[in-house]
Amino acid sequence: MTISAAAGNAPRVHILGAACALGAPHAGSAHAPSALRSAQLMRSLIAAGVDAQWVDTLHPVADTNDAFDMRTRLELNGAFARTLAKAVAALPAGVLPFVLGGDHAIASGTWRGVGRRLGHAPGLIWIDAHLDSHTALTTHSGNIHGMPLAALLGEGDPALAAIAGPTLDPQRTCVIGARAWEAEEHALLQRLGVRVFAMDEVRARGLAAVFCDALDIVRAGAPGFGLSLDLDAIEPSTLPAVTCPEVGGIDPAALVAALRHLRACEDFVALELVEYRPDLDPEGDSAHWIAAFAAAALGPRPERCKSAMKRAPSLCQH
Repeated sequence: MTISAAAGNAPRVHILGAACALGAPHAGSAHAPSALRSAQLMRSLIAAGVDAQWVDTLHPVADTNDAFDMRTRLELNGAFARTLAKAVAALPAGVLPFVLGGDHAIASGTWRGVGRRLGHAPGLIWIDAHLDSHTALTTHSGNIHGMPLAALLGEGDPALAAIAGPTLDPQRTCVIGARAWEAEEHALLQRLGVRVFAMDEVRARGLAAVFCDALDIVRAGAPGFGLSLDLDAIEPSTLPAVTCPEVGGIDPAALVAALRHLRACEDFVALELVEYRPDLDPEGDSAHWIAAFAAAALGPRPERCKSAMKRAPSLCQH
């Protein structure tokens, strides 16, 4: 499916579905790409003037992780992540990848693929209720979708951490919206120097101010940054159709406003959205917000960012 843009300054977007839930305790998120493709996501992108093409939907070799031990699950998730990284890296030059999961374990492939496209690691804003920074040795749940950020930072089992592509720079990586974690993963991010904007700070300062600080972090140094959005970051009373809801989350309207900041940034190079459960969304209310997030982030640029600027003046004047 191809969408013609209504505005000439929108990025060309290539969408990859990642229909994999092997890292999660429920298979529902594997159906998210097909559900969103047939729902209002594409209509919202049209209305926003996005020049988008759905390139492919990738599927893992197994449908469920129920019968597998940790070693097998690590290998299966790693195999899918390698396939996804290769697909992202192979997208044509000049397009912006939009990866639509699936569970968050797919991120260990998405961002290695983006790094291969850039020739260096991207800066990365990770919006999530959780830190996703366990390894197979520290996990409490055994769920692989609690490990991808650690793997992208080069920590943990080689099945995830050794996927081809540059390792993230912790000084250009930050987490927004976290409010549920275990001590081991928090200690890992502290040791590496990853900035965590916990939900308490988001509430105290406002999402707009936190988002601007995050842009400073991820846009420092080498050019190119991306954003990975786990939908469980959102307040579940407004967006309940996720695998692991956590109360006290981000207001979705505030997130739409923050994501519009990305339109002004020429160095915004990729978007990932994960953990939608269409089986928990019979009326499509959560899908409505997902479409709004994508349209906000990917719509036409209102102005050009200067590559040498750490902040775009229209974004971060407090």
